[in-house]
Amino acid sequence: MTAEAVSHTYCMQPTSGLVLVVEDEDPVRRYTVGLLVELGFTVVQAADGAQAIEIVRERGGELRAMLLDHSMPGMSGEDVLAALERDGVKIPVVLTSGHDEAALRRRFDGYPVAGFLQKPFRIETLDETVRQAIDQS
Repeated sequence: MTAEAVSHTYCMQPTSGLVLVVEDEDPVRRYTVGLLVELGFTVVQAADGAQAIEIVRERGGELRAMLLDHSMPGMSGEDVLAALERDGVKIPVVLTSGHDEAALRRRFDGYPVAGFLQKPFRIETLDETVRQAIDQS
């Protein structure tokens, strides 16, 4: 099956609401946003943790999920999770990272993380992980 056929198959799924992508690396953020739009999601994006917190405070009730880079300058993914916890925000969070998933699971044990995405990821893995996170909530 070609990549185009796979993408087309995934586009057939119904739109699944608003997803926030938090990623400090512009090319990675644009790639992720493009894939999510192709999958039928509506997407808002943040280039850092502070911007993510602002978006969550403004639009938290609309958000179905958040993809959160664990390693960002300034406010890290862990800092963002702690702030959301303090604010009592309940959004399914999928951590994204180029680091080992097992190490991240240990580091983020105790935080409400609904899933992990190892970078680089494929559209099929993104789709499955985000939809599972939304379904768990």
